[in-house]
Amino acid sequence: MSSSIDELLGGAYEDEERPQRSGRSASAYAKAIGAALALTAVGSAALRTAKLDAPVWFLFLVSCALVLVYIAVRRVRPPLPPRAAGRRHLPDTAPDGLRHAVKRWEARLDWCHTDASAFNRKVIPALGEIVDERLRQRHGITRESAPARARQLVGEPLWSFLSTPVRRPPAPRELANLIAWMERI
Repeated sequence: MSSSIDELLGGAYEDEERPQRSGRSASAYAKAIGAALALTAVGSAALRTAKLDAPVWFLFLVSCALVLVYIAVRRVRPPLPPRAAGRRHLPDTAPDGLRHAVKRWEARLDWCHTDASAFNRKVIPALGEIVDERLRQRHGITRESAPARARQLVGEPLWSFLSTPVRRPPAPRELANLIAWMERI
């Protein structure tokens, strides 16, 4: 007894023609016909209420046309967006980490632009973290680990800004100058 691998794996049956099924099942057709019959009944009742008359076969054809249009429209309709599509970002754009960070800084600066104590609590520590990270990445130190070397690398204007609380939040031009000092690190 010799049998081929195709016979063992069921490949011998591929030559037989299998009945091709259409894309729609019998229940879908039954639903469509049921909907057409229901629309026919509603249309006939509405016409009788209005003291009008139309042949039932005509109402059935109109109902079938409406059901077919409804089915066609459902097939070409784009899928609905997920429920959370508009909550965090626009549905057509991917979330952008840089945009999120910029908006967070913008909100923080807008909130603190007139309140010196809030600026000292929120903005200066965040800027200090950025300075420490740049020092760590570029020079292997932080402001705490090597204060003298960090002070030399950071520069006196930025060092004094980060180490002493401000009496008033800096103007945009002053803040731009301090950021330029940060970029020099």
